[in-house]
Amino acid sequence: MMMNYTMIALWGVVNVLQTYKMFRSIIVYEINRRRDKKLYAKNIYITRGDRLEMIAMVVVLPMTPALMFILHLLGDVGIHFLDVGAFLITCALLYYFNEVTGSYTKISPEGVEEDDGHGKKTFYPLNAIDKVTYRESCDSEIPDSVSFDTKSGERIARFGPIYGGYPLLAMTRFKMENDRWPDMNNPEEAAQVKAWMNWSSTIPHIKDKEISGLAEVDM
Repeated sequence: MMMNYTMIALWGVVNVLQTYKMFRSIIVYEINRRRDKKLYAKNIYITRGDRLEMIAMVVVLPMTPALMFILHLLGDVGIHFLDVGAFLITCALLYYFNEVTGSYTKISPEGVEEDDGHGKKTFYPLNAIDKVTYRESCDSEIPDSVSFDTKSGERIARFGPIYGGYPLLAMTRFKMENDRWPDMNNPEEAAQVKAWMNWSSTIPHIKDKEISGLAEVDM
């Protein structure tokens, strides 16, 4: 009986802490999105985790702790492998939730910065981009993707064009046509890049092509 009370208290605490974590992460996520829009004027483009994914995680994440809490309330089941499994599932879902709400890709005049949502950040200057690869999806429900790699094969960024990839694609087109990366502090060049931030001005220029040799530095 005492063990069951302990598990009720444990899962109750997990529910409370997890709920706090979710609300805090959602608030921070929305605040950051509002700030991101203001950075657009400074030619800084930030792509974050998909909002629909976040909503789905908000629905799914509380289920396991809540079910375990109710299970222990309904009967004296003590502690068993179901609790261990539920705890591991909760940790895995929370890890993914942190990734969805905390990860981002930042494209700026200085380069590309990525955060995986778990505190690991990477940064590459624009002139480290050497290879651009467009992959067309065979599934209509899965978007096409574009990857940017260094000369040594390290992945700089990878995303679907419709999910924030157009700024970097437009900069890549500028590099291909002018043999140099755009100076985003130059109003004319920045305006040209912004004018190309769409499907018709970018994808036809890279689709079905092997684009490499762009890098000016090796990283």
